[in-house]
Amino acid sequence: MTRTASFAALGVLTCGFVLGAPRPETSTYVDGNVAALKPNTGGTLVFSDDKAILFRTGVAEVAVPYAGIRKAELGATQVHSHDAPVYKVWALPQRLHKTETQLLTVDFRNDQGEERSMTFELAKTAASSVLSTIQTHTVAPSSVAGVSGKTAANTWWGDEYWKTNRNQDSWNSQSRTAGSK
Repeated sequence: MTRTASFAALGVLTCGFVLGAPRPETSTYVDGNVAALKPNTGGTLVFSDDKAILFRTGVAEVAVPYAGIRKAELGATQVHSHDAPVYKVWALPQRLHKTETQLLTVDFRNDQGEERSMTFELAKTAASSVLSTIQTHTVAPSSVAGVSGKTAANTWWGDEYWKTNRNQDSWNSQSRTAGSK
């Protein structure tokens, strides 16, 4: 009985790791100033490394280091219809189905310190998850929830309301300033 439970727990844990990791996304390099890529080059954005995003094509592989990303933003949504002549009855599903894509622009410095820009066209459903993955790896210091000097990745919305061991330094400083008034 315990073997069955341990196998089930191992299966659930494995599924959690697989589903939690960002999956590779098919995309098209639309525009930018990367010499190794030509406009409208298809490829895959791979997030397997914690230090960089890889854009893999059949010819080249371009690394975009998370530490060098200066700006990442979503652009306009584009709708592509698949027009087919009426006499092609077998193409009816293509006429009814429209594909939505969204542009993602990433400005970064490569490993040599050169300013680069890449614009990708992704499926609309994947664009926001790719942007959030980039943002989780490139969080700048902020004063979220009144905790200055920490990164936003280390803050929690409850730090403002509850005293815990992780925010002990901030509520100790708040009680000292309140007592001095």
